[in-house]
Amino acid sequence: MNRTQFAPRYTGARVMPFAPPAQFGHMGHGPGTCRSCGHPSAQCNCGCRECRKESKELFVESGDAAQGAKLDTVLAASVRQSLRGFAAVNAATDAAAAPAPGTAKAFIGGGCCVHISVEYAPVTPTAASTVMIVVADTEGTLLAWAKTEQPGSHYQVKENVITTKPGATVTVLALNATARIRWCEVFSC
Repeated sequence: MNRTQFAPRYTGARVMPFAPPAQFGHMGHGPGTCRSCGHPSAQCNCGCRECRKESKELFVESGDAAQGAKLDTVLAASVRQSLRGFAAVNAATDAAAAPAPGTAKAFIGGGCCVHISVEYAPVTPTAASTVMIVVADTEGTLLAWAKTEQPGSHYQVKENVITTKPGATVTVLALNATARIRWCEVFSC
């Protein structure tokens, strides 16, 4: 008797390594998609080198008068005019209690679009507070988001307030507030 007659054989389909899921199998792997799983790079969950994400954050709080003087050199002239309006709101509410504005600036890198989220809280709860985010990209587009909270406000979180591309610079201004912005950069290493 031949031994191979009684040995069980596998009759299923052959498994292909790194085969894309059935829902993405017809789409092909173009730019911005993971070569391993076929998902967009920003939504890749396979952990491959090409789709790694790094979280970034920028922290700013209201500071002393020296930081307020630095504000004019950080922001563009069109944005300064808007900030004067926000500063007037703070000054009218409670000029003595509000510290000078704080600013911080960062570069946005990576290989895919970036969604910026912000969290902030007032320094002095009895005065109005303002948080402003200004993004300047490499094509000359200026995007801004601002929020003025009335006295008595509390800690806030706002997600996806600005979406931009890598290569942009982001500036955060806080008047009577502590603020932190967060984003993730998709990169290849």
